[in-house]
Amino acid sequence: MAVEESVRRTVKTLSLRLNYIWRLFATGFCFLTFALMGLSFRFVVCPLLDVFVRDGRQRELAARRVVQKSFSLFVGLMQSLRCLECRFEGDLERLRSEPLLICANHPTLIDVVLLMSKIPNATCIVKAALTHSFALKAPVLTSGYISNDSGPELIEDCIQAVKKKDTLIIFPEGTRTRPGIEPRLKHGAAAAAIAARANITPIVISCTPPSLMKGMAWYSIPSRKMSFSVKILPDIDVNPYVEAQASIGRPAAVRRLNQTIKETLFAHQEASNGQASSRTRAQGAHHLQSGS
Repeated sequence: MAVEESVRRTVKTLSLRLNYIWRLFATGFCFLTFALMGLSFRFVVCPLLDVFVRDGRQRELAARRVVQKSFSLFVGLMQSLRCLECRFEGDLERLRSEPLLICANHPTLIDVVLLMSKIPNATCIVKAALTHSFALKAPVLTSGYISNDSGPELIEDCIQAVKKKDTLIIFPEGTRTRPGIEPRLKHGAAAAAIAARANITPIVISCTPPSLMKGMAWYSIPSRKMSFSVKILPDIDVNPYVEAQASIGRPAAVRRLNQTIKETLFAHQEASNGQASSRTRAQGAHHLQSGS
């Protein structure tokens, strides 16, 4: 019996080790594929779009559809190679078909890839450095994504995206969440939502075990495959904040909406039940009434 138990433990340990090595190799292969997709976009897709789609707006929309299909294939590849699993919860059809202003938390490197893999006409705010990336410059510029170095014009660019019926994805933190540090949200998403009078669709993303987080290299993979949860929550109504501007001023209204966004996106850190969403909206109403 002791020998059999020892053999079982050895086999299990070996199996886990082989699984880890496989996922490490597969993860590297997937990210290499992602880079090659970016290069293919630059040297194949962009020239074809320039030739066959003369209208600038139609070329932008076509590029976004290519990005969506490419990201969908990339996520499918990572799933088929057992690098990750991903579960969407909520009204996914609305995500695919309606123009939305999305605010999401940002725990991992591939959050925007997961979201855009489901949205045919998505734009987002990207780091200015990506407009100079050899592999990613082409899809970023051709798709008309918004650079975060545009200063005061950033809010106006976001408003125009909403008016054009694009789905705008914003990560209010501006960068990936730092584990163990309280999130600090920038005010741009709240300011754009109030100015455009657009409700906010909050999306909460989580990854278990933690991986691809701030400060983690792509090859620092966990002991088992990543499990992503993408929760599409009910909209945050911006009308109370728009109306509040008359009495408290626009900056205060923006701060209060920003606080509601924060409480909605990060309520999962304090509560694990379905009451979190309704509680955060009640807290948002309290902010408006209390003047905090």
